[in-house]
Amino acid sequence: MSQISNPRALVGGFHAEVDTDALVRRINAAVTEMRDTQAAQISDLEEAVTHISDSVRHSATVVPDALGTAYALTEHVRTEFTAILRGQPMAAMEIGSGPDGGFAVPTQVDGTIMSLLRNSSPLRRMATVVSLGEGSGSWKKMIHRVGGGSRWAHELEERAETSTPKLGTVEIAPEEIYAIPEVTNHVIDDASFDLVNFLRDDVAAEFTLGETEAFVSGDGVKEPMGFLHKPTSNESDADRPFGTYQHVVTGVDSGFLADNDGGFQNNLIDLIFALPAPYRSGEGVGWMMNSLTASVVMKFKDGDGRLLWRDGLDIRESSRLLGYPVSIDENMPDIGSDALPIAFGNWRRGYAIVDHVGMKLIRDQVTKKGWTKFYFSKRTGGAPLDTNAIKFLKFSVA
Repeated sequence: MSQISNPRALVGGFHAEVDTDALVRRINAAVTEMRDTQAAQISDLEEAVTHISDSVRHSATVVPDALGTAYALTEHVRTEFTAILRGQPMAAMEIGSGPDGGFAVPTQVDGTIMSLLRNSSPLRRMATVVSLGEGSGSWKKMIHRVGGGSRWAHELEERAETSTPKLGTVEIAPEEIYAIPEVTNHVIDDASFDLVNFLRDDVAAEFTLGETEAFVSGDGVKEPMGFLHKPTSNESDADRPFGTYQHVVTGVDSGFLADNDGGFQNNLIDLIFALPAPYRSGEGVGWMMNSLTASVVMKFKDGDGRLLWRDGLDIRESSRLLGYPVSIDENMPDIGSDALPIAFGNWRRGYAIVDHVGMKLIRDQVTKKGWTKFYFSKRTGGAPLDTNAIKFLKFSVA
């Protein structure tokens, strides 16, 4: 049997000037020597196993009953052992287990994980967004409900008292949203990508998904209060109680007006002009609906056959409906009986989002031995502000 020896090691260090050709030749020589040495070792082991097999076979001719089975077993071991040495996969190997031969079935895993896209809230770019510093528990906003009165008077006439402005208060306290994923410590050690950053990004996306839904329909209990949680009325701004939105009915249950009744265009125009003129200018003014509703509305044409819907000039610009930008939020309801699937208003004045800046992470490697728990948390609140600033189209007869 040949003498088993270690492959020749590379010697010498790197200097400011490196002879690249010489270095490559040395590396190639070392790799070739390593390959030749391993081949020789495998041949020696195969020779040893064959020698044992031949000995057992010779003995089996003398005592066949006792040693025949041993010879068959030795042949099986020799075949299996040779296959392992040659790196060939076998029926008994398990791809998912290295000790069972999984190393013989190489798998390439991309270091970047593709995540499913989540919905994000358009309110974050349209509404009032407030960031609270440390030590701030809540945020309050004074709302001017009814203006003070005024009167005309003659030069010598007595002046009577006028009405006093009435104020309303909206207080928003950020609530906590959290996630606690846990993974084994082995996964953390063996992951071929940055697992902690992956979890952070995934949790942040889930937080966005949760807050997007809450901004629309949340009930305000341990979560933001959504604008659809507030009641609506068909009364005017002067007559509605504070905290109630105005809706405009389509005149048709579960649908728009027919063309011979003025058509869908009239429904949309009525909704626009239900919003007082001072609210119809400035940032944050526009429509909100989900994709299914948009797929209906974007097909509408005026009397001259022109679409009411105008796509943005580029991907960064919102589409426009009757001149105002459209925001798509999949949490808005679908068109249906008594539903409120389309909203129009000044969202900057109509809704506020209050954040405690940043997402916090607590890493727990003690509570559950062999596992690591990642406690992610974020505090966010939201609530309607001026309920005169947003109007809804209600798909109802009255």
